[in-house]
This record gives sequence, C-alpha cells and structure tokens, in this order.
Amino acid sequence: MAKATTQMWASCRRDSDSSATRAWDGGFSLLELLVVLALISFMTALVAPRLKNTVDAISRSGERADAVRQLERLPLLARREGTPLAVDKGQALSMPGVELPQGWSVQVIDRLQVAANGYCAPALLDVTTPAGNERWMLGTPDCRISDAPP
Repeated sequence: MAKATTQMWASCRRDSDSSATRAWDGGFSLLELLVVLALISFMTALVAPRLKNTVDAISRSGERADAVRQLERLPLLARREGTPLAVDKGQALSMPGVELPQGWSVQVIDRLQVAANGYCAPALLDVTTPAGNERWMLGTPDCRISDAPP
C-alpha cells in the first residue's frame, strides 16, 4: 500500500500561477463601499427621528410617574407631621416633601385637604408639564391620582 506524499491542502489548492483563473481577492472596491455607506446613512436618517421621539416619550412617562408618586405621598406627609395639609382653591401646590420634576407645576382647582390621619378629600388639579397641561383628580381616601373627566 502506497502512502500519499503530498499534503491534503496542497492537493486542493488552485493553480496560483494562472492569472486568468485566479480570483481577484483585493477586497471591496471603492464603489461598493460607497454604496453600502449610502444605504447605512439613508437607514439612519429614517430611524433617528423616530428613535428620538421614543426616547422623549419614555422620559415624559418617567416624569409623569414621578409626579404621581410625589402627589400620592401627601397622606404620608400629613401623618408624619401630625397636621392636616390644605391648599386653597387657585393656589400652586408647593410644600416641603413634594418635589415635582423640573418644569412641572400643580395648581389646585378645588380646595385640597389631607387630614392629619392621612384621609384625602377629593380634589381637582391642573398640572402643567413641559408638553402641555393636564387635569388630574385626587381620589379619596388615599390620594390616588387619575385623569379627570373632561
């Protein structure tokens, strides 16, 4: 039995001396690279504005959730201090312990009352956000926030 004297990779190689059959292996041409770059730029131009809108919407929803949490803390603040909280009709809501996101403000439409035991009387609030105005309802007995009916 005869042994093969050539290595396996050597027998599978192409003839590298023949320039007619040799494949061009110099990489991508400048035109191919420019076409790919133009396609990537076009797709980025389509996606970027939508992505920015999505990021802004997520940011606004986080700020809204933070504002809701701050207002729903009113019964806790009243119980901790042992004194009732009250904001008159037409007044802006600003008190220690309530920190709204930057650019947000709350104005009381109805009188806001939270008893010393944490009981919250229903109240209507006008909330000003960087995106516009909203009307919220402060529910009884625990100051749960909901969107006010139109």
